[in-house]
Amino acid sequence: MKRVLPILFFLFACSANSNKTENKTFKTDSLLVRTARKKDISDATNTLTGKTETLQLYYIVWGCACANWMTPEDLKKYQGKGLDKHSIFLEPASPELDVPIYFDPARHMVKVTGQFYVKSDYPKGTEETEEHLDKAKVFRYTKIEIFKDNIEYSPKDDITLNLSYNAIECTCAQWSGTKPTSDTAREYYFLEPSNEKLIDADKLWKGDNLPLQIQVTGQIVSYAGYPTGYIPAKGTPDPATVFRYTKIKVLKNGQTKKDD
Repeated sequence: MKRVLPILFFLFACSANSNKTENKTFKTDSLLVRTARKKDISDATNTLTGKTETLQLYYIVWGCACANWMTPEDLKKYQGKGLDKHSIFLEPASPELDVPIYFDPARHMVKVTGQFYVKSDYPKGTEETEEHLDKAKVFRYTKIEIFKDNIEYSPKDDITLNLSYNAIECTCAQWSGTKPTSDTAREYYFLEPSNEKLIDADKLWKGDNLPLQIQVTGQIVSYAGYPTGYIPAKGTPDPATVFRYTKIKVLKNGQTKKDD
């Protein structure tokens, strides 16, 4: 099934609203320190409907602080008819259920299971800011799945890259062009196989098999992102170019040439 509509980027102006903050004053090492404790603007009395639902949602990038999630049905139904009035907020039931780092609005959708709150509101923990934020329907979910949107990648747009593994001591992008360049000019890639039958390029690294070089054919799907399913072992590495490949050939694996 083809995607209903492409991800849309809307620029809606939001009026500024100067909100108050709760202030607390205290002394540390004889210095007067003033800190601002921002207020949680969600309604603590709001309750869930009691009806468990499963939703598939797109993420809509607005030009303001707004609710960002929308069903494909509403996206189609309300296009050009007050679309921004039908988006919703998501609230994870626990921190480990947050939308993962690799989620890309242009390539992914989410499927969440949970319940709506009875009243339009804000997700728990939403802090007041100087920018006005309208209330919207809030969906509290206890389960989340990320899946690729059904995008067609035409083979006529494929390119082929020869890449080397750099064995950098971090959980960052490790692949770069095989031609020697300075580190400042080198472009690093995350690699994403188009299906599970392909070799996972990152698993070719065994810890001592340099030079490790491959040839991949496919397309760049993001210039500042992460491959689908990417969960770093630690920290939050910088985003990089993501190359989705449909073919892979091992050119060098240590000192031995090898074709797969």
